[in-house]
Parts: sequence; structure tokens; C-alpha cells
Amino acid sequence: MRRIAFAAALMFALALASVAPAFAESGGASTGGTINVWCSVDDGTKIDLHGSLIVPDGSHGKVDLMLVGSNDGKTWSSTSGEKDIQVVVGQTTYSFMFGGNIDFKDFAEFRVIGDGASRVINRDECGFRVPEAPASALLLLGALPAAGLIAIKATGIRLPIPQRNRIA
Repeated sequence: MRRIAFAAALMFALALASVAPAFAESGGASTGGTINVWCSVDDGTKIDLHGSLIVPDGSHGKVDLMLVGSNDGKTWSSTSGEKDIQVVVGQTTYSFMFGGNIDFKDFAEFRVIGDGASRVINRDECGFRVPEAPASALLLLGALPAAGLIAIKATGIRLPIPQRNRIA
């Protein structure tokens, strides 16, 4: 019985580790709205930042979005990128774009701030470095055969070994 409990606990831990990145939060703290940001490479190190601001239903007024940059992730400098979005009652999603003069030579990370929310995006998210593999999917794929072997061992099932009969 201990073997089955151990195998079940191990399989649960493997499954949890494989799906944890999918449930990780991708943005900063938000009080009024949520900011989603993605980017596309224009030319060399020049990028365009695209995004959407999602506000609660019933919000209205003007929202100022600011783009700031950092090289160390701690000190942020202004990039003179600003967008004013007029929020109206009944619409909850607003698109925006910072583009043209954004260069990753100047800063290693960019941050979009507005409506009490913020989102940091770095050069890896823009495709300057190719990721090795989708970690969570491969972890799950590799864990399934291991979980099956552990379950077979824990339940005590013996697999027959094929016999080879030679005809001389």
C-alpha cells in the first residue's frame, strides 16, 4: 500500500511541475486594469510593442500609458513613449502600440505602466534569443512513461520476459 501511495504522490508532483508554468502570472500588480504586451521585431534591434489594456466594466475617463526602459530591471528611465486612451462605459478592451524608435540597444527591458497596472517585457520575449523547447509540454511528455513504470513497479505487476528459442 505504501508503494501505491508513493507512486501516486510522485505522479501528482510531476503533473503539478509540468503545468505550473502555465498558471504563473505574467504581469505585474494591478488595481484598476490589466495590461498585456507583446512585441515584434522591425529591423535588427528595433521593435514595435503592441498591447491591450483591459479595464473593469463601467470604467470611464482618461488612462495614461507610459513606456519606460531599464538595463538592470531596478532603475527605470523614461523613453518619452506615452499614449492617452479615452475609456468609455461599455468597452473593456483597448489596443495600443509603441513603435518606430524603440531600440533594444538602449535598454534591456521595457515596462508599460498605466491604470495601476504594469507589464515588463524583455528582449527574450521579442525573439532575440530562440528558446530551446517548450519546457512544460516536454516535461509532461517525459513524465508519462516514467509514471507508468513507477505505477507498474508499485503495483507489483511482473511483465513476462520473452523467451527466444533457437532452432539449430
